[in-house]
Amino acid sequence: MGNGKKLMTGLVAGALVGAVAGMLLAPKSGKENRKMVGEKASKIRSKTGGAISSMKTRIKKTRTETAVEEPSNNGAHILN
Repeated sequence: MGNGKKLMTGLVAGALVGAVAGMLLAPKSGKENRKMVGEKASKIRSKTGGAISSMKTRIKKTRTETAVEEPSNNGAHILN
């Protein structure tokens, strides 16, 4: 598993554990807790969605740059 995947897994797991702990420790009714969880889940989805999108873009850019650089570097020893 890559470092980026481990980071995202850790962030999501931490958010879930925090949300569950908050629900169990909160002195609110079930209806209020469900509303709060729904709002927090929505916020987490929007934040992680942006992070995942950004990460995908950076990976694609890195792959493209590497694909362009590798052929010229790999063939240099043949010409010399």
